[in-house]
Amino acid sequence: MIPRIVIRVFTYILLLIFAVIFVFPFYDMVIGSFMDDNDLFGLHPTFWPREGFDVDAYRELFAVYNFWRPLLNSVYVAAVRTVGTLFFCSLAGFTFAKRQFPGRDKLFFLMLATMMLPSQATIIPWYLLMIKVLKWADTYWPFWVPVWATAFGIFLMRQFIAASIPDEMIEAAAIDGCSVFGTFVRIVLPLVKPGLAVLGIITFVNGWNIFLEPLLILSDPDKFTAPLALVAFQGSQRYAPRYAMLFAGSTLSTIPLLVVFFAFQRQLISGIMSGALKGQG
Repeated sequence: MIPRIVIRVFTYILLLIFAVIFVFPFYDMVIGSFMDDNDLFGLHPTFWPREGFDVDAYRELFAVYNFWRPLLNSVYVAAVRTVGTLFFCSLAGFTFAKRQFPGRDKLFFLMLATMMLPSQATIIPWYLLMIKVLKWADTYWPFWVPVWATAFGIFLMRQFIAASIPDEMIEAAAIDGCSVFGTFVRIVLPLVKPGLAVLGIITFVNGWNIFLEPLLILSDPDKFTAPLALVAFQGSQRYAPRYAMLFAGSTLSTIPLLVVFFAFQRQLISGIMSGALKGQG
């Protein structure tokens, strides 16, 4: 019989090893942003700046490349994408969970079937639709409208609403004269905040990290998002990579994601836990 204290110590050691493995890339990125290329690629790699913290990469990033604009563009793209997704996915989830109409279940399963298609399989039709048909080149609409009602988002909100809102509550609101949309706004949305937090964080992170779509749609440098702007520092056949700049830009691009996560981590954990408990039930 292994003593409980031994199991606990072994568990903490294992968790510490995993924590180091996951945290080290972020540490290397942050510390590397304060090093010059000689420290980064010397024969004897260091894990700490030998000459102290050099902020030239950050200074050049804003003074020469005006990196504020790509950061603000990414915030704008991710925020509008998140707000639209929360509204339309929760509205569609409410409809599938609590409204009755012919073919509801068949339409829901048909929508779920679209989740099996990899995004790479639809990238060419998506590009032709956005550019040739809708004429949305060099705009942010292609990053918003097609993802405002995703199958995953509708499915997630439908499950939360079906498990959290009893039918009697919807019927009581209708008897009191509340409209369908009023019931959705006044009763459903306040009760599914954990689900909205989960979907909102996932959508914001995805919207912040999108790269392929802006690469295909955007050509105006003033509209570039942060991931697209960072490509300029990877170098080319004529220019050497600027790794310190790349690390500095990546560090700045990570900060908003950390802010969003820590600001809504309580709601995120609550949403995940409530979904797990309801799933067990």
